Amino acid sequence: MSIRFRLTALMLTLFISATLNVAFTFWLEQLGEEKLKWVHHTHNVLMNAKSLLSHLKDAETGQRGYLLTEDTAYLQPYHQGHIASLNTLSLLKKLTKDNPEQQAVLSEVTTKMDEKFNELAHTISAVESGEKAQAYQLVNEDHGKQLMDDIRAYMATFSSKENLLLEQRKGSYRENRAKITTLIYVELAILICLAFVTYLFLQNSLFTPLKLLVKSAEKVEHGQKVEAGDIVGRDEMGNLLSAFYEMSQKVTEREQILDHKANHDGLTGLRNRLTVNQELNYAISQSQLDGDKSAVLFIDLNSFKPINDSLGHDFGDLILKETATKLLASTRSSDIVFRLGGDEFLVILKNINDIANVIAIIHKIQNEFALPTEIKGKQMEISISIGVSITPDDTTTCTELIEYADLAMYEAKKDPTVTYKLFNNSMLSASDEPLTKENSH
Repeated sequence: MSIRFRLTALMLTLFISATLNVAFTFWLEQLGEEKLKWVHHTHNVLMNAKSLLSHLKDAETGQRGYLLTEDTAYLQPYHQGHIASLNTLSLLKKLTKDNPEQQAVLSEVTTKMDEKFNELAHTISAVESGEKAQAYQLVNEDHGKQLMDDIRAYMATFSSKENLLLEQRKGSYRENRAKITTLIYVELAILICLAFVTYLFLQNSLFTPLKLLVKSAEKVEHGQKVEAGDIVGRDEMGNLLSAFYEMSQKVTEREQILDHKANHDGLTGLRNRLTVNQELNYAISQSQLDGDKSAVLFIDLNSFKPINDSLGHDFGDLILKETATKLLASTRSSDIVFRLGGDEFLVILKNINDIANVIAIIHKIQNEFALPTEIKGKQMEISISIGVSITPDDTTTCTELIEYADLAMYEAKKDPTVTYKLFNNSMLSASDEPLTKENSH
């Protein structure tokens, strides 16, 4: 068997191996992207499930307001909540059409919602007809309350199943990532073995004899005695295998980019809302184990929309980037900064001994934002409002921690004399008061 034939066979083997590895890795990458889409899909279902209950509450609040005051202005949130509830329910059915079990739960919710809105409409009609006592009697029968309790129970079951499905899909996504990592290691091991075999082949069959011949010729030319056993070191083998190592490096880089895109905001580079609940639940668990506290800072820029509209989205993006930089500069390495979307940011503070530690960090943030920032030649003062909730003082539930911090942030917006407010239970009674970012200071 000639050297040329063996060399051709070896190169063909290397080429086929590389092609198969790249093809299989690409297939795993595509599969991983598809799994990530399903993770986002399940998050969307859970968000809409939460919105459905919120819309129902809005409708019920509008109905109660009308019954108490007979002010027709309360009918607007009632009708808006009614329409939004039906639209959200329709969207949930569409999003879960491939899940018969969830469709069955939504079917029960549909029935209860029909009964609930019939009861609401009947009480409103009674007041409009001058039969207010009859409307009050219907409300006092608590049939509507029982219907809402049933709907909440069904939606709790629905969300529980979706959360389970979310964890399964996250696990499937992580398993796919692990397969790609394993493939890279296996590919690297195979390439090292092939490189070693190729090196031995070329060294023994071509380069060593050739170099021995050259050295022997030089010795003869200089009148020296030719000695067998002149051995040479490594040579051009690295060039033959560099392409395969580059392919492995590209696969690794693509994996890192995909993981980064999945968990980070594309504009600011901060963590996105995808892992907020996971990190916050972990912080709550650690606080319970260590006996300390954790805090949530809900941060919103003041008057961002007018600036964004008047100076342009590019200018607004620079403000958001600068906000992210300031937050990172004024928090600790153990704290986690997220951009939730728009001009909303969230910070998880871990290992807090008492509230004074939280206030100290907030003062650092205030000092950082007190300094004007030059953006496109303009001196800008970035104003923020901060709402704070603390676990275990306020709650030990992830969702409530975020909601309470959000409530406290809106209370801070109402008060032009402060930058931040700590959550307290009195804010819950005022949570139904409308406040828009455009009207905040």
